[in-house]
This record gives sequence, C-alpha cells and structure tokens, in this order.
Amino acid sequence: MAISIAEWRYQSSKILSEISEIAEIEVNAILCNVLNKDLAWCLTNSNFVLDQPKVHELNEKIISLLAGIPLPYVLGTIEFFGNQFFIDENVLIPRPETELLVETAIEWINRHNKTMKVIDVGCGSGIIIISILKRFSQIKGFGLDISRKALNISKGNKNYHNINYLEFVQMDCLSGIGSKFDVIVANLPYIPADHLSDLKVSKFEPDLALNGGEDGLLIINRLIEQIPSHLNSPGLALLEIQFDQSARVIQKAKNYLPKATVSIIKDYSSHDRIIRIEV
Repeated sequence: MAISIAEWRYQSSKILSEISEIAEIEVNAILCNVLNKDLAWCLTNSNFVLDQPKVHELNEKIISLLAGIPLPYVLGTIEFFGNQFFIDENVLIPRPETELLVETAIEWINRHNKTMKVIDVGCGSGIIIISILKRFSQIKGFGLDISRKALNISKGNKNYHNINYLEFVQMDCLSGIGSKFDVIVANLPYIPADHLSDLKVSKFEPDLALNGGEDGLLIINRLIEQIPSHLNSPGLALLEIQFDQSARVIQKAKNYLPKATVSIIKDYSSHDRIIRIEV
C-alpha cells in the first residue's frame, strides 16, 4: 500500500517509541538512508508518496530495530569524523571517543610535516586509518586485521573514499611485519571476556572486536611488546583502552619503552581512553 512520507514517519515513530527514546531520530535516519535523500528534503516533501517496494524496505529496517539490531547495522553506514563509512556485523560500530585518537594522530603528523608510514592495528572497517589518510597526501598507510570479513569492509571503504597508498593485510598484530612505522594506532578488543554478556550490543557486534581476554588486555599487551621494534623515533603510538585499564597499560608501556613519554588522553566524559606513547 502506498503511503506518504508524513504518514510513514508518524506510524513508525509511534511504534518505535515503545522501545526507543530517540525513535524520531532513528526513523529519520532510515528514511534518508532508503530514499538516498537528506533530512531537509524528506521534511519538505512530507506529502511525497512512497511506493510499495520502498515502504517494504523501510518497514523491514524498522523491524530490525525492534529486534534490537543497532541502527548503524540496520543502515549499513555510519558517520565518523565527518565522513560516511560502510559497516556491517563483521566490524565494530565506531564510538565517538575514537575520533580523539584520529585527531591526536593528525595533530602529531602535522607538527612533524614529513613523509610517513602509518599503521592501524586491528583496523576493522578501516575508519581510523582512512580518516587519517584523507588529511594527507604524503603518507603511506597500512591496516591489519585478523578477520578477512572485516578487511572486505575496510577495502570497500578505501575504494569509496578513493584512498591511494593504503594496503590492508590479514594479520594478528605486528608479528609478521618487518618494517618500522612513524605512527601506530590501534583500537583493539579491550573488554574482559566475562564482561561481554553485560554489553547490550555484544550479541550483534563481532566477538573478535570486543573480547580482550581474561583481563581485557591480552591483545593490547601483545602489541605493546611489539612496538619497540616497529616504531621509529620520533614516533607515536596511540592505543584506545577501557577507562579502568590505564594504570596497567601505562606501566606495561613504560616497561617496554622506558625512554618513551607515556601519557593518557581523556574522552568526552573525562574517562581515561587513549594511551599516548611518544618516542
């Protein structure tokens, strides 16, 4: 049955509001996504009649939301650092706090103003390394991930953003890499295994992207042990962590890089979020 945009928005918002406090925002996002229009167009063309195939597609996405599937997975895209990226259930949904990692890397690269090599360990959808490379033409980038399915997404994002000098490799941390890099960035799994069941999205996001082992630091510690042989001087490493892990990660970094300057960057809620290691 054909229905106008206004009618569909009203009916869908009413249904979705039973489980969501941001129902109207989610409905608008789905509408823009399916129609491939911006919100201004959708609002000013509220009498536009949606044909049956579009109504079916829109309703299927509402049903997915009602089933608890996170909005970015329903849409298949997400905005990060001012750009759109493809994602699906094979990659982590990026959090706003991760933009701080990107900002810090960009600031450091700007200050040093030279041709560099940057590597993103556990790159997932590729949003971090691509967001960095979009700002520079003199940088060669690399993305590593253990998941081939995640790398398929990152390669799609690379092509969408037309990024040159970026190579993705299926690999676990830096163990198989012989090169050194000027910047190492990583948003690795940091959730302790026995805490995963407490996460609302844990049944939708990939375990590989969340599970950090018994204490949440299994893979982060492995990377820190590899940084000394893979980071140039001057060089910068940025590792995203869970807020209560900072003391342990800082100590680990100081043990393996005693001459480095190790500090913490807080997130928008003033929680410890990113370990900064500069040599």
